[in-house]
Amino acid sequence: MLYCENCMTLVTEDKCPDCRRKKLRAPGERDPVYIMTRDAVVSASVEDILAQNGIPCIKRGQLGAGIVAYLGYTMESFRIYVPFGAYGTANDLLSNFLEQDSIEQDDNGEREDE
Repeated sequence: MLYCENCMTLVTEDKCPDCRRKKLRAPGERDPVYIMTRDAVVSASVEDILAQNGIPCIKRGQLGAGIVAYLGYTMESFRIYVPFGAYGTANDLLSNFLEQDSIEQDDNGEREDE
């Protein structure tokens, strides 16, 4: 697995699928790695789960301050990054959280297929 410094993503190909950059390298333990994009509400929960487990994260908004001021904070979505050394643990924690969140939504009758 290689690392694109430009996109801060893990790459399995010979070039980054996002920026098409070919200058890739092995990831270092502290390199920030993209893990997911979520809305403002869910990203706050994700940030809290990571903090409770001692995993630092970086959140980057996608819309920009002007658009968020106009549309409101809840319309913002965030790209979340964690250190490569904690990527596996963070991925497991967040998979469990998102699975639980999906089950709770189903239990509340918010299913699209009903």
